Amino acid sequence: MKKCLVCAATTVMAVAGVTGPAYAAPQTLTLNSSFGVSGGGNTLVGTVPASAPNTFAAGSVPVVQFQSGSCANQSKPVAPIVAGPGGTLTAGAVTVRPNDVTRISGTKVAFKVPSRSYPELDSNGSPSTVNTDGLALVSGQTSAKWSVCLYDTDTPGGSLLASTTYNLVQKPTITGVTPAASPAGGGTTVTVTGSGFQSATVGGPPITASIGGSPLTNIKVAANGSSFTATTGPRAAGSNLFLTVNAAGGTVVSSDPDNDPTTYESPVLFEYSNGITVTPSLTPGGSTVTLDIVGAGFSSLTFDANGGPTSANAHVFLVRGAYVAAGNRGVAECTGVVVIADTELICTLDLSGGSLNPVTSAAAPSVAVPDGAYTVTVVKNGSTSVGSDAEPSIVSSGSTFTVGPY
Repeated sequence: MKKCLVCAATTVMAVAGVTGPAYAAPQTLTLNSSFGVSGGGNTLVGTVPASAPNTFAAGSVPVVQFQSGSCANQSKPVAPIVAGPGGTLTAGAVTVRPNDVTRISGTKVAFKVPSRSYPELDSNGSPSTVNTDGLALVSGQTSAKWSVCLYDTDTPGGSLLASTTYNLVQKPTITGVTPAASPAGGGTTVTVTGSGFQSATVGGPPITASIGGSPLTNIKVAANGSSFTATTGPRAAGSNLFLTVNAAGGTVVSSDPDNDPTTYESPVLFEYSNGITVTPSLTPGGSTVTLDIVGAGFSSLTFDANGGPTSANAHVFLVRGAYVAAGNRGVAECTGVVVIADTELICTLDLSGGSLNPVTSAAAPSVAVPDGAYTVTVVKNGSTSVGSDAEPSIVSSGSTFTVGPY
């Protein structure tokens, strides 16, 4: 049993004939985080107002207890309710081990949230895992609120020094994302399923998420915290991309979707395709038209100004069918490229007499681009000598661009 070291906190003092309590009521404790993951083991730092500078007396540490209801006993901790070896408490009280409590100052204290098990030394001095009644959710629970009660002693006649509340929350998990692909320009609405997404309901900040490093926007979380919808942002094309979700219960990456490194689960993967949007999507033959191209990754490209369609810079080609660097390079080049943003560029396409040989990119200045269906393709390297290095870069239109008698 601990000796009462801060009884002065509740002693009625008489100074110059005036009496009054030093700190008559428990102080409000502010935690560095009002929520934490199920299972415990994390460290919290609690602070009381500066107006109560001696709440935690020098040379002592408070008794810290988590209680399922309000701090019911004002003079000593309540008796813990034991759930059995390895059990999980859903009611009652859990006392933090004294070795896991540190007094920092008269207004600040650090303590570890009780975990479900912890290592100790057995009678032979060897490490031994001991089950304890740590804070953990049970099946069906998504969160649970506990009171944090700090006492000056665990003996009768002590005082409740400070209190606050703490929310226990799920570690987030991911079970799927639908659809599992987006064009490079983004704008696709996806639904992410899993658990532990209800940050706002437990006092945490709104969840954030990203795919392949590109942030998701317009995140809307279901009331039960088991799914959310979001809009993909622009990103360079790529496959086997991971989804990352940051919630009150921590971070989960879809490379480990069950958020448990001790088990293996197939990763949840996402793909950004080489898709762009081209406006307009059709134009009369023999005309000159300005194209507005929306995609992603344009700001990293250097577009050719004077070197011609076979230079090693980036280009925008009008292609009949699929672009092939070695043999189907396009029938015309969209020139005068202006990059407005990483996600948008404009260029001028001359269909009246600026035709190219699709195999060599040799100019045929007197030949108009014939009517037909084409695609607009952005390449990062137009050189004919670099082979696969001249593959479509970052974005390539997946829609049809039509030249015809309109």
